[in-house]
Amino acid sequence: MKILIVGGGGREMALALHLTNHHHQVWCAGASDAIAQFATALALPDFADATARWEALAETAKKLGIDLTIVGPEAPLATGITDVFEKHHLAIFAPTQAAARIETSKAYAKEIMAHAGVPTARYRLFTSNTEASAYLSAPSTPYPAVLKENGLRAGKGVTICTDSGHAMAVAAGLDITTSNPLLVEEFLEGFEFSLIVMAAGDRYVALPVAQDHKPIGEGNTGPNTGGMGAVSPVPRVNSAIYRDAIDHVIAPTLAYMKQAGNPFTGFLYAGLIATAHGVKVIEFNARLGDPEAEVILPRLDGDLAQVACELLAGRTPQLAVSDRTCLGIVLSSPGYPGTVTAHPQIPDALLAALDNNPYAQAIHMGTQLHSASPKWQAAGGRVLIATVLGTDIADCRAQLLPMLASTLSDSDLYYRTDIGTFAG
Repeated sequence: MKILIVGGGGREMALALHLTNHHHQVWCAGASDAIAQFATALALPDFADATARWEALAETAKKLGIDLTIVGPEAPLATGITDVFEKHHLAIFAPTQAAARIETSKAYAKEIMAHAGVPTARYRLFTSNTEASAYLSAPSTPYPAVLKENGLRAGKGVTICTDSGHAMAVAAGLDITTSNPLLVEEFLEGFEFSLIVMAAGDRYVALPVAQDHKPIGEGNTGPNTGGMGAVSPVPRVNSAIYRDAIDHVIAPTLAYMKQAGNPFTGFLYAGLIATAHGVKVIEFNARLGDPEAEVILPRLDGDLAQVACELLAGRTPQLAVSDRTCLGIVLSSPGYPGTVTAHPQIPDALLAALDNNPYAQAIHMGTQLHSASPKWQAAGGRVLIATVLGTDIADCRAQLLPMLASTLSDSDLYYRTDIGTFAG
């Protein structure tokens, strides 16, 4: 098939590699230098108005004879790319702007969960700084508490506050309004995991379970990031926990959205926590997770594009999955997730070591290639994720950690050494 990917980050590179490995022709709108090495790069149309941008891209897709479009990041979903492509009768595996609100509005996601009977944390919604401050400073308010900004925050709009002073300081830095409310949730105890399904209405195919590592520091400490690494599968997610997630989260959410006249098509991401009282939802996303995609896709023996087409055609196919483990460790620039203070080069020795291991990959998340050198250099906060397939988590860590240690000893690139240790 001729497939168009929208987006140019690590998730999109992982998608492009998967699709080219299954012998599809791949075009990528907004491709990075790394993706352009093996897929045809397209520039995103340069229009300030999002609808005009997607109209122009749809015309390009028609001229190229694109059979299927897959959208990676959240911003195109939030601005209606699916609605435009569907108007042009182009096959696109992504939610409409209305359905994508399950990610773009945390308040809307809570409404869906309430109507569908999906278990989640208890919460309060505030539409002014005054209301929020009164609640956060009240002696009866339980701590720790979780403060969530309502809209898209690239995985960094959530803060776990240990006391009222901390919470008040966070809230004071926000402009809380009716259009930008603040959610204050109860803190849930348990272990977290991600379950992503490919869906069309109330039909779905589940992808392998993964576990993301959001905080910047070892031991899951420090501020949240876009994700510092991931692993799939997650041994702690046994069959009972998995069944709980499917039966009480995925199935009722999709069924309710269809019943309410707002069916979901695309990748529905459920960020979950297994508690003493069952599985509960932390968040929903309307796309493949990143870095989850980079450890899930190498485990797929089946063709993700074929599954998407089958779902769009009204069928529910099977998806073959390897029993191997995939682990990925993210390298980030100094200062991330705050202000990035430097953009180091990616050591050639690291790229060579990953290339020489038949089970490893370097997935570029935020890099650029300097043709004069030619050298790869960091061009963002999260720079690259090094992934490897192995028999289990211990095997993956034994392959990957010595490789990173030996090739990054003189580098300013940062990485966590404990990725995968919470999954067993």
